[in-house]
Amino acid sequence: MNGKSGSTSPLEAISSQFDIARHVFLVAAPVGVLVGAAIAAYDYVVNVLLWERFTHALSSLQLCLLPIAGLFLTGLILSLFRVPNSAMADEVVLAYHKPETGMNFAVSLPKLAASVATMGFGASAGMEGASKWLGATLGAFVQRRLNAIASLRIFHGSVETTLIAGAAAGISAIFRAPLTGAIMGIESPYKHDMAHESLVHGLVAAATSYATFIVFRPATPYFPIHFSYRLEGRDLLISALLGIAGGLASHLFLGLLVWLKSLWARWGASRVLKVTAGGVIVSLIAFAVNALVGSPVTLHAGLPVANRLLNGNYTIGAILIIFVAKLLATAFTFGSGGVGGLFVPSATIGAALGAAFDSVFHPNQPGVFTLIGIAAFTGASYNSLLFAAVFVAEATGSPALVVPSLIASCMAFLISAGISNSPSQRHRS
Repeated sequence: MNGKSGSTSPLEAISSQFDIARHVFLVAAPVGVLVGAAIAAYDYVVNVLLWERFTHALSSLQLCLLPIAGLFLTGLILSLFRVPNSAMADEVVLAYHKPETGMNFAVSLPKLAASVATMGFGASAGMEGASKWLGATLGAFVQRRLNAIASLRIFHGSVETTLIAGAAAGISAIFRAPLTGAIMGIESPYKHDMAHESLVHGLVAAATSYATFIVFRPATPYFPIHFSYRLEGRDLLISALLGIAGGLASHLFLGLLVWLKSLWARWGASRVLKVTAGGVIVSLIAFAVNALVGSPVTLHAGLPVANRLLNGNYTIGAILIIFVAKLLATAFTFGSGGVGGLFVPSATIGAALGAAFDSVFHPNQPGVFTLIGIAAFTGASYNSLLFAAVFVAEATGSPALVVPSLIASCMAFLISAGISNSPSQRHRS
């Protein structure tokens, strides 16, 4: 210290930065590579070996039955291996805030298998939560092992920091969006704040994870668009209205999800029966939507449906049916104990909400409000100001979309009033 209370000498500052750089490049960067490879394998199993094969081999009506089998398998795995909690993304947040609890490594493989059963068989769940959880699990496991070996002191560091870096790496890979992954990773532990100490680690791990992932899997953006967005003042006003609608819709969705979880928890049936019952309801919703819209659009995460909404392939009546049905299917998937991620199903719900605005307001660039609806609904549901808007820009390759997306996500954030799909998310004290 240089004599002024609380100040730091230049030498101490340099030493501190060196320690950060050492950990970033010796631990966070390699963890990103490991996570990127793991997510590539996981993505291949769920989306190619299972869901893609099912969609090619089965009729639409047969596909509607798959969530029953998938959630039965999920419940069976969770029950046999006594997995205490089906949450994935929220387990990461809880482990960050309560290091003494940490990630439950003892049941990691069964939980991963349960997520494959939920998503690979078409329940309304996405890859983000599982990818975030898998990345965090690998990051925390690696750091704990390194910290336990005294001779590897150069690799020692904070388990919580490496956990968040791994989480960011997992999101970056599955989204094909490194900046979104880093921001979502560091935003997720807190309401109205970030895990600042993990910022550099998360950015580097997200970059190396993305670079590794695209060696094995396609780098196709989530929402390829066929126009170059031009910012218009009218869009900003409508984006604000869409943000309000997204915030209100998130209250409906998360309120229903909490109520269903409570209802299922009070039910005295076995865990297998509870989760399978959820699968029956998800299948019935798929059958109903197949009859009304012509395809079982509520199955799986919903990315193809979101892109069809973006391209204006549905009437306003079909859009409203998709919005309600996807919201219900997702709530029942997770309310009954399904294992996976909420982001892409939430993005599909937001896309349907935005597509309704496209149908009503007829923007000069059709589909723009569909994209902004994604930012509005996911921003509210995840209690996020930044990552939802950045995701839309990265996933489309159109940076100008950040502006209306930020307007929508900020309005949705304000309307959502701090609700979140992650119960362990907290305010920084």
